[in-house]
Amino acid sequence: MTARDVLIESFRARERTALADLVAIAGGQSLCSLSRDGATVPAAKYHEGAVAALGEARRAVEAVVDGPDGEHAASAALLDVRARWRAQSHSIGRTGPSWTGYLTGGLDALQQMIDNDGGIDALDAQN
Repeated sequence: MTARDVLIESFRARERTALADLVAIAGGQSLCSLSRDGATVPAAKYHEGAVAALGEARRAVEAVVDGPDGEHAASAALLDVRARWRAQSHSIGRTGPSWTGYLTGGLDALQQMIDNDGGIDALDAQN
């Protein structure tokens, strides 16, 4: 298994965990129905953001061609996704508790991938 494959599997595991957290918070209801009720759902949005960011980063890493530079390209792809999420958090119109929860959840999940096992450190350790 290549370092890229390890990273992808780590993304998948973290996505499953974030999705399970989201389902638990939503209590079986769709996020749309929770929002229509007029209640803010920052905790659910946090986990939704984590699922979205992890999925986006996983797809970016999956698109990287495995090869001699694959590990560095995968790291760069992950960092690029994090940079885009950071930029979104400073965009006009991305305010309020729902947006804040969503973007914070995404950024936290991406940062955990970068900081913890299965992230960039795992790629570097295999070089």
